[in-house]
Amino acid sequence: MNDNQRDETRRTMIYRLIHRARKESLTSMRAEDMAKCMDVSKVTMYKYFSSKDDILASVISNFKDYLRNEDIFSFHEDDSVIDRYQKTFEQSLMINFYFPEHFFEDFKNYHPPLYEEIVDAQHFRFIQLEELYRLGSEKGIFHPVNAAIFVLDDQLILRRILDPSFLIRHNLLLQSALMDYYNMQKRKLLKDKYLHNLDDSPIEETVRSFVTKNSRYL
Repeated sequence: MNDNQRDETRRTMIYRLIHRARKESLTSMRAEDMAKCMDVSKVTMYKYFSSKDDILASVISNFKDYLRNEDIFSFHEDDSVIDRYQKTFEQSLMINFYFPEHFFEDFKNYHPPLYEEIVDAQHFRFIQLEELYRLGSEKGIFHPVNAAIFVLDDQLILRRILDPSFLIRHNLLLQSALMDYYNMQKRKLLKDKYLHNLDDSPIEETVRSFVTKNSRYL
């Protein structure tokens, strides 16, 4: 097996772990449970990871890579700021689903050096979002917004929407609630003349696929 194949297998195993252990404390999980989440034996897991600390570091590495996604934050003149905004909305949804609040508290309390890497990646993403909103405003496409508050919206509201008890209490369906939130945010951000011609189909497909794939894990 070459290095690329090995790296890809490691990424697949980490993705399975993140996906299936999102309601648990990764730092306190037993190695056996980690392997079970990865769909491999403990022996196989240790063929790809040297230790539990190596696994946790790889989780954070994957998190950082996702927050620094070049497809979203590569600022080329011919890129549409609206397309990039829609990609950041998808990214916010995935971050708030796969990395719930206890994930950050867990690393903050038990692995401070890895938590510092999380904070650095979050700061990088915020700076990129701030630049996106500034650029959209300069082009006359976005209303001027306070980037910190706009990002806080995602952290607070998306986490609540992804809470089954909230959906049940308010008699909401996950798919419609996510679309309602997206529509609310786009109206706050985009100026009227751009709203009328906006193609929402990428977000509709993203939300539909997300709900189909993940609703049973909420």
